Amino acid sequence: MEIIKAKKEHAEVVGHIHSKAWKQTYTDVFSSEYLIEDTPEKRAQEFLDTCTNENVLYFLMCEDEKAIGIAKLEQDNDSVEIVSLYILEEYRNNGFGKQGLAHINSLWKTKDIRLWVLKDNLKARNFYEKSGFVNTGLVRTIWRGNTYEQLQYEYPHGKI
Repeated sequence: MEIIKAKKEHAEVVGHIHSKAWKQTYTDVFSSEYLIEDTPEKRAQEFLDTCTNENVLYFLMCEDEKAIGIAKLEQDNDSVEIVSLYILEEYRNNGFGKQGLAHINSLWKTKDIRLWVLKDNLKARNFYEKSGFVNTGLVRTIWRGNTYEQLQYEYPHGKI
């Protein structure tokens, strides 16, 4: 797998992969009305809006020169937050998520890496826990057509 930093010219691909993989992840969680609101065009614009912000980075995960996943990260002085890490359904369970986390670790070896995951998303929670992330005990409520609880996970000092 190859992981590349997304550039403006990748906006359409970023939007497509982000929207499709996100919808595949949450098809049985969020309402269809809420899922419909997420479009490749909306995700592409979200990406373009951050292109001048050096603290927000997008990466495309590619296999055989085809984009199969997306990672969105936000960094500050002390930590990096994985805002989004989604892989297309047909490529899941092949180690690509682990490779994505290893890439993130290679870029931020000394920073804590954090993320939020839906409390009820046991598959994602298990994946992050097996990768060494620890539940910090912090909980937040988000709105995605209904209210949902998210749990914060952290990998201290970026050692994934």
